[in-house]
Amino acid sequence: MMNIESRGNYIDGSWEVPANRDGEFLRENPADTDEIVFRIPFAEEPVDRAVEAARRAQRDWDRRGLESRLEYLQRFKEALAERGEELAKAISREMGKPIWEARGEAGALVKKIDIMIGEGLEVTAPVHPDGLKGGFWRYRPLGVLAVLGPFNFPLHLPNGHIIPALATGNTVVVKPSENTPGSMQLYFECLEEADFPAGVVNLVQGPGVVGARLSAHRDVRGVLFTGGYATGQRIKEATLDQPGKLLALELGGKNTSVVCEDADLDQAAHEIIQAACMTTGQRCSATSRVVAQRDVADELIDRLKSLMERVTWGDPFDESEPLMGPLATKAGFDGFCRAQGDDEGGKLSPILQGGADEERQGGYFVRPALWLANEVDRRGSHQAEEIFGPDVVVYRVDDDARAAQVANATDYGLAMSVFTADEERFERFGYELETGILNMNRSTAGASSRLPFGGVKKSGNYRPAAILAGLYCTYPMASLKVAAGFDAKSVDSGPLSRLKDERD
Repeated sequence: MMNIESRGNYIDGSWEVPANRDGEFLRENPADTDEIVFRIPFAEEPVDRAVEAARRAQRDWDRRGLESRLEYLQRFKEALAERGEELAKAISREMGKPIWEARGEAGALVKKIDIMIGEGLEVTAPVHPDGLKGGFWRYRPLGVLAVLGPFNFPLHLPNGHIIPALATGNTVVVKPSENTPGSMQLYFECLEEADFPAGVVNLVQGPGVVGARLSAHRDVRGVLFTGGYATGQRIKEATLDQPGKLLALELGGKNTSVVCEDADLDQAAHEIIQAACMTTGQRCSATSRVVAQRDVADELIDRLKSLMERVTWGDPFDESEPLMGPLATKAGFDGFCRAQGDDEGGKLSPILQGGADEERQGGYFVRPALWLANEVDRRGSHQAEEIFGPDVVVYRVDDDARAAQVANATDYGLAMSVFTADEERFERFGYELETGILNMNRSTAGASSRLPFGGVKKSGNYRPAAILAGLYCTYPMASLKVAAGFDAKSVDSGPLSRLKDERD
């Protein structure tokens, strides 16, 4: 299979490889680490030129109007659909997710455009309050927006920022994860095919130093970031002296499923294992904590163990279509394997031992892990940290009040689910659980783009994506309008009467 040759950065409508490089980043195939998939020559300086190009292009892009901008997005959608298989293969080779799952991500790009230029634009439509004559507000673009993408959904998640940003009149500079540069290069080739005006869309490749320079740039009006909490914290710190810069941060999760004694246990077990193991556990909404009512806990554990033992993993292009591919990075692989030797001082007991797949040493392949919690510790390595791999801890509780307490015993708050046959019981949990997403009899993963997507606590900063993404790409401009012409009677009373000429 051919590797993707780097074309460098895409700035002001042209591809360019940095003349004066700060370095080169090598991206290996996570399923076969001896193979280099992509070489990224990078430099920090192109960030400044990309932002300047976006700044110059923004006013004209805004003044073109919505209908004109949508024509470009429609052409882009057609280009994405035409190259869907090519995009899917690039995602699989760089990130490691099975090709069947990568095809789902590539297909979601087109669907996201339909939603964001349809229902998604309704949230930023002009508002004319009833009974307020001449009063209204409209949403205006922020200007130049930086989009920093993650490796787990290298196209789908940045796409969810890029499309609403462009539709509402912003221009963008995109810095993808250094672990998935090739798939974003192909994405930008589709943007190029759509013939966007020069400077409207820009790409800068490279590791974290490139993203840091972009985030802190004075002419960037907003930073749209999906990734880890530590990086989000660094972005916040780097922009403390820029209080006018909008940050939309989606920072991961430690997601919990609550299983009540009236739940369908087969349903619950299948949903939990799917959410724990799809994308090899590298979803910000992956299930990593299960809180089960004591009456059904052992039966649920048996089901979870049985299903987890049947989980398959292998090369992303394996014709048997395994559920899991490898973990995406060496750092993630090393962290996952290190965690499997930590039972938190006896606070956890292994039910199914996870760790490296010793038979597949040429890639970052792992076995999923299942643990029983003997004690709740919101600072434990498994119980508190986002391991970003197939690692699940099960808790036993006696009642709903304790279930909510344990579910909330995490610094994250992205997604939770409750498995119960009682809808009123689910609604009561809605008052207790600290989370941005709460599902009933569904896993914590698999969100809808027609709903908000974002969390509380360390999972974000209250700027939910998906259907509401247009709100963090814009600001409201309020207006009061009256007809031209002076009314002489206006000086007979009210504040203007103080200006009345006493000689009148």
